[in-house]
Amino acid sequence: MESVDRCVVLVDAGYLLGAAASLLAGEPSRSRITVDHAALIQGLRERAEADTAQPLLRIYWFDGAPDRVPQPEHRRLRVMPRVTVRLGALTRSDGRWAQKGVDAAMHAELTELARNRACSDVVLVTGDGDLLPGLMSAKEHGVAVHLWAVQAADGDYNQSEDLVAEADERRVLDRAWITRAVRAKDLTGLCPPPPAPRPEIAAILSAPLPEAALAEAARNGGVPVGQVVPGVPVPG
Repeated sequence: MESVDRCVVLVDAGYLLGAAASLLAGEPSRSRITVDHAALIQGLRERAEADTAQPLLRIYWFDGAPDRVPQPEHRRLRVMPRVTVRLGALTRSDGRWAQKGVDAAMHAELTELARNRACSDVVLVTGDGDLLPGLMSAKEHGVAVHLWAVQAADGDYNQSEDLVAEADERRVLDRAWITRAVRAKDLTGLCPPPPAPRPEIAAILSAPLPEAALAEAARNGGVPVGQVVPGVPVPG
């Protein structure tokens, strides 16, 4: 059975958006970027159809979510035409978030698509070497595998060397392409709120001063001598 002449895109969202954050904001935290998901999906579709010379069947978006509960971005994505969202778990360990089950889900989808000859070309947007067996299986079933990378912030590879070696075609999504849909957040004007004063200091600051004691307060640099402030113990 021959493969149907169409392409499928499998996106590891953790890789795509993490690498984009590293490129644009200097660190891989997705909280440092804003994403126009509609523009990103449209860009992926146009680039995939141009690179493979085949019409798009579907974009699979693989991502992690706490308890696999769809987040607002996932709900927006899964109602877009030709987009299917697959969620793995998102767990926190040692202060860092980590995806669980995403690689396995991508591997299963890639293998199934190739086995069923559902497409002639697969585009993989990932850097994880765990997908190497799935990539090789797809090639054995006659599917052309296109591996896409996000431009690395340091100019080096941010993908498994084995994936790069085994892919039929490789493309780098450069800064100009990424910034059509992704922007770094401007954090320069944001300042953290000042720390709240201790309760005893807050009581001193909020206590009214009698007009007659203002001069004495100024000379003493604080509370007039002998004045009792609620909440502040009186020495002696």
